[in-house]
Amino acid sequence: MLHLVVFLSGAVLMALEMIGSRILAPTFGSSIYIWGALIIVVMTALTLGYYLGGRYADKFPSFLVMAIILSGAGVWVGWLPFWSSPVSYYCAGFGPRMGSLMAAMAFFFIPSVLMATVSPFAIKLVSSSLSNIGNTAGRLSAISSAGSIVGTLLTSFFLIPIMGVRNIIFTLGFILLGLAILLIINHGRNSIESQSLPSEGLSKSLPRLLMTLIIINLVLLIIFSLILPRNSSRFYEQSQILFDRDSLYHHILVAESGSIRNLHFDNSYQSAMDLEEPLKMVFDYTSYLHLGVVACPKPERVLFIGLGGGSAPKKFLHDYPSLKRIDAVEIDPKVAEVAYQHFELPDDPKLEVLVRDGRFFISQKAREIAAGITLPYDMVIIDAYSESTIPYHLTTLEFLEATRSILAPDGVVVSNIIGSLSGPKSRLLYSMTRTFKSVFPQTYLFPVDLWTGEADQVERNVVLVATMNQEYWNQGAWHERAWEYQKQGLVKEEVTTYTESLVSNSLTAEMIRKYKVPILTDDYAPVDTLQHPLL
Repeated sequence: MLHLVVFLSGAVLMALEMIGSRILAPTFGSSIYIWGALIIVVMTALTLGYYLGGRYADKFPSFLVMAIILSGAGVWVGWLPFWSSPVSYYCAGFGPRMGSLMAAMAFFFIPSVLMATVSPFAIKLVSSSLSNIGNTAGRLSAISSAGSIVGTLLTSFFLIPIMGVRNIIFTLGFILLGLAILLIINHGRNSIESQSLPSEGLSKSLPRLLMTLIIINLVLLIIFSLILPRNSSRFYEQSQILFDRDSLYHHILVAESGSIRNLHFDNSYQSAMDLEEPLKMVFDYTSYLHLGVVACPKPERVLFIGLGGGSAPKKFLHDYPSLKRIDAVEIDPKVAEVAYQHFELPDDPKLEVLVRDGRFFISQKAREIAAGITLPYDMVIIDAYSESTIPYHLTTLEFLEATRSILAPDGVVVSNIIGSLSGPKSRLLYSMTRTFKSVFPQTYLFPVDLWTGEADQVERNVVLVATMNQEYWNQGAWHERAWEYQKQGLVKEEVTTYTESLVSNSLTAEMIRKYKVPILTDDYAPVDTLQHPLL
């Protein structure tokens, strides 16, 4: 029976760590800081738990004491969904580093310490003499590690998209409380049990009291989980939420506010649609993507990296009759389903949505184009970055070189980046700009909305346009071409206005020198630190 307790405790501990990223993501996003905070907290808890477990196992070698420990962990974990959101939002005020660390400490430190004490107690209870204690410790440690492997595998590969975060947490709490019940039932079967409690009366009354409290807690958990609705978002009423599910990559939420239907991943807006005008671009930056058509008019083949709600591919498909094919690559299959079901992504033979990683797809296409199997793209639009989620492998020199290899000779890359144009939070933007400049002959920055100069350090969407053209276009050249194409009806969006926001090449070069930003490579791409600088 102790072997089962050790195995399941290890499984629950690692499952809790894996699910921890999803608990923190709605507030802090998906960054390296989240995993850093989780690993720091869990490893610290394990260190303390092993020490305390070994110390108190010698003093109180009892199934009942183990039951008390596991019941405490089960209560903490089981009730976690009811109080984690307000604590997360409070901790968010301390920034992505300290805030995520504080939240992880609040949620996971105590139950992790308690579960870490299980192995030392089990070793003490199983060992009959010093002559076999090494074998016993090794065997139980292996069983605990096997449980950790199973917990990690099941949670990360299967349970999150099947059950959702809330149900997984409840299940983990129920498992711990169930193990506590098993230990209470087995109380008294070991010869050293009688030495663990100070009196015979306490030895008889405490198990009954503990069993009663565990059963009451289980009943209350079940009742409250059924009565209290899931608090999916602080922005919406439950009646406004159309879709709410955890996928392998995100917590996906679709909700309506008036005539606007929004798509959220974790803590960020990803897409939106006006139900009264489905082709209207709700987010301004999606209109700026049409600047790519100014650089490459009458495109025939366009690749989108990142789908979201599909508003940009849908608009391109409508506006440009020259298009023969649009490929939209999305890593999350559930996102593709949501785009079709809730955001009116058309089922058009010209549009193909491919579920795979964007970099893998580009590498595959590069080989096909080099072999003459398929044609290159006129335009690649990268819309896979958000304020809190930046896939570093889609920012590097190697990725951009592969992207260039799939372009036609006069092709263009358009990328949506979130960052500041001045100040310490501009380092990621300029690092990515420098990386683009090292691959493409010309690179242009168009901040969305009015940028008032170096004193303006507000984070915003910035649309980067990289071209294969050797000639540099100043703001006047962009304006002239945009005006001409709008007049001819080749571009439907008001791109002439957007050209006025062009950041001069000299200012961009000055900022790159000023902040000494690196070229991002597969070997060195500190996107999280550049986005949230230490100083």
